[in-house]
Amino acid sequence: MDIIGYSYAATEVLEILKHMENEAINKVPKKFIKFLEENSSKEYKPKFDFNRPIKDLNLKPKTRGLLGLIYLKYWANEEEKKAFTKKLKENEEKYQNYVKQKYNSDNLFKNNRNLIIRRESQTVEQVKLPVVYNKTIIQMIIQKIKKFFRK
Repeated sequence: MDIIGYSYAATEVLEILKHMENEAINKVPKKFIKFLEENSSKEYKPKFDFNRPIKDLNLKPKTRGLLGLIYLKYWANEEEKKAFTKKLKENEEKYQNYVKQKYNSDNLFKNNRNLIIRRESQTVEQVKLPVVYNKTIIQMIIQKIKKFFRK
């Protein structure tokens, strides 16, 4: 697991929370903020231009995931939660369809000629094999948060 990535994400989330209104910050449990502080990087100092919209801040993917989780759990009303959850499901379905098409076992073996190193030409081809990820980033973040709240 990428601990450094999560510590940088925690640092970025805390930096964003510092620049938010107190009303929004008060909705986030103190225990969760303390968790972020304990797991944040001490040497990483993010520099954001808060005059720009949040989508233009060049946030790390794990930071976006944590902010999405905070939004879903603490800031969104019921309608927004339903819309957000629906969008997450749609994105997950699109991703799963993409992976299914890209790594379909029927298609993998149709072009197996690319995997064979041809001795006749005395050249070696570099082969990129597919990487299979068991969990999405969102699933990993949600699992981490659930683990935190079980303590």
